[in-house]
Amino acid sequence: MGQLEERSRKITKRVRVQDGLVLALYSAAALSMVLLAPNTLRLLKRIDPDLAKKRKPGYRIQQAVRRLESRGLVQQEGKGKEWRILLTTKGEKFAERLEVVRRIEIRQPRRWDGKWRVVIFDVWEKRKQVRERLRNILKKAGFYMLQDSVWVHPYPCEELIAFIRSDLKLGSGILYIIAEGLENDKHLKQHFDLE
Repeated sequence: MGQLEERSRKITKRVRVQDGLVLALYSAAALSMVLLAPNTLRLLKRIDPDLAKKRKPGYRIQQAVRRLESRGLVQQEGKGKEWRILLTTKGEKFAERLEVVRRIEIRQPRRWDGKWRVVIFDVWEKRKQVRERLRNILKKAGFYMLQDSVWVHPYPCEELIAFIRSDLKLGSGILYIIAEGLENDKHLKQHFDLE
């Protein structure tokens, strides 16, 4: 695996842990959570089951908290073994957006209309985190990556793309194309079980 691939993979993992932590806090009754040593693993299993199996899971949570704190999404209270993480107002808004993205589903019609939905985006390097978040959303929504910035889905998903465009402030940086056909799409049809 190349250096860029490795760096991209690490960023994606970090973002997944941070998003999971924000959603866990958001879904907690009082929008706050007390983390004690035994509770850290329980929280990790909820965020990312694979992460809980790795070395130093508590340290990874603390890293994610520091990153979220630097972005102004959470604030930390207390020190030592017992500390609390509270979502800020900005963090609550961020969690609400994450929740909306999670709920938007691409509905599969009874019959495929034979058209491909192609998403093409161009996000500058200085907005790398936005680009990674976009890729993460597309991957979770079931898109197939043709190239780094070209993703394909067989079913209508304009609502999701409109939300992403507005939420990530992409404007004309993201295009939604409905294509009658794609050259050599046999592997895509197999991937989406369309044959």
